[in-house]
Amino acid sequence: MYKTFSSAFSYPDEHFFNLFSFTDAEKKELILEYDRLFRAKDIWLYGTEYTALNEFQRVQYLSDIMGFYKAFGLEPENDRPDSLHIELEFMHYLVFKRFHALEKDEADSNEKAFICLDAQKKFFNEHLYPAAGKIAKAIISQSKNNFYVETANDMLEFLESEEKIFGRNT
Repeated sequence: MYKTFSSAFSYPDEHFFNLFSFTDAEKKELILEYDRLFRAKDIWLYGTEYTALNEFQRVQYLSDIMGFYKAFGLEPENDRPDSLHIELEFMHYLVFKRFHALEKDEADSNEKAFICLDAQKKFFNEHLYPAAGKIAKAIISQSKNNFYVETANDMLEFLESEEKIFGRNT
């Protein structure tokens, strides 16, 4: 699900349309809606725009997010680290990496899987969930496009189910 939502909130280019099927007219409408919603700055797809109270806090959050990425040898290309699609992609990566560790028959497999799970919980609670929920609600309230509204609703529902697993008290 993380990978699907990451792709859905990336720019609707050729790669996007290889993943999601639309008619030519729908493609044009989707590009226009993306530009209206996210490029005209009605809705920011950057988490710290919703969670940071000031510029100092924004810098702290961005630094913390980059710390998560660098701990796993990753660095976002061509976008801010708090971009919704990059944060969702990172969660997908952690899930994949955790399951890959569990499939291996190595002495430290359980430890590697635990590190990934711990990172998932922390990243989800500290960065993804607080911002993505606000972004989804903004999309739902400001868009009439079925794809974006339905995807935002689905993402919100998914994140709420993940919150039950990764919740702050677990």
